[in-house]
Amino acid sequence: MLFVTDIFRGGLFSPPTLTHDPLLLLLNHDDRGERDKLTEKWKNNKLQELNFIGVVSALLANVLTSTGSWPNLLPPDTTTPWPVRTCWFCGIAFALCSVLTAADQTIRLHRMAGHKDGLVLIRQSLRSKDRILVDNKWKYRPRRMQVYAWQLGVLFLMASVLCMISGMMLLVWSAVIEDVGSGKGFHDNGRVAVIFTAVALVAATVFGLGQATLYQSVPKEGGEIEEE
Repeated sequence: MLFVTDIFRGGLFSPPTLTHDPLLLLLNHDDRGERDKLTEKWKNNKLQELNFIGVVSALLANVLTSTGSWPNLLPPDTTTPWPVRTCWFCGIAFALCSVLTAADQTIRLHRMAGHKDGLVLIRQSLRSKDRILVDNKWKYRPRRMQVYAWQLGVLFLMASVLCMISGMMLLVWSAVIEDVGSGKGFHDNGRVAVIFTAVALVAATVFGLGQATLYQSVPKEGGEIEEE
């Protein structure tokens, strides 16, 4: 059970200790200089992440918009089934939303950082209005919607990939159903569907294992990490 939960806490699926806790620390460190240093570090890392997401999402959108020129497994003059088209169009929408989100957040960070008190503005945009009592100390908490909003780009990208793979899976098996219905039986399209499904399942399994191994336990609330 622990292994399964690790799949959803590493890599793309970042745990709260790598998304929420860094914000908590940069908002509440006692030293102003250290708060600025942590805010600058968070800003630079986020800009690099958004740049990568924007590039990958744009490439994925380009791939999805070219699906009309892909080899067609269905008989000539047969319209691609609506579930396939739905998946691919949804994938395009998600990819474009990912590009737009990455661009919007990048511009927002650059504009705030350009102000003479840019680092303070960034912290104010991330934190709650009032302090709350945490472990006998009054602290600012990161706004929950801000924590989620800064991860929207990668979530849209993941949704786009899932839609693309789902559309491909539906396409290859629709061709098999079409062949069986027309009396051709389980022929070449059937072999393509079986091999593609097997490869996709193996790839998904390896991806899941990779996600689990990327998980690293991090101390909560900005605790120190000891190097032994």
